[in-house]
Amino acid sequence: MRSYELNYLITPSLTEEEAISYHEKIKEAIKKEGGMIEKEHMPIKKKLAYDIDKKSEAYLTAVDFGITEEKIKKIKEKIGDESNILRTLLIKKEVGRKDEDEEPKRKRRSLKPEKAKLKEIDAKIDEML
Repeated sequence: MRSYELNYLITPSLTEEEAISYHEKIKEAIKKEGGMIEKEHMPIKKKLAYDIDKKSEAYLTAVDFGITEEKIKKIKEKIGDESNILRTLLIKKEVGRKDEDEEPKRKRRSLKPEKAKLKEIDAKIDEML
């Protein structure tokens, strides 16, 4: 089972109660496909940075859930068919990923060639002669 985060915008033409009810409907669709809800964010009405379908506001909400990779396609299809959803963003979460600070530092290689020391050059010339 993999973890996913679904962020979506619900049309502002719904009331706050209807948006919450709609959010519950999306959660039930995930559960129906065998998903397990890990965390949720209730719908909040936000002003959009730019208009989507001539709407300047929308209800922003998110659900974190676990589901198998085979079932995630069905979830995508169901959400894609919903007319009250303006935009979606589905993110596959990485499990057990280390923080960048914990990862070993890689050596940086310079693209500039190293300058040779004069003594090393003289030694190489003497070897060749």
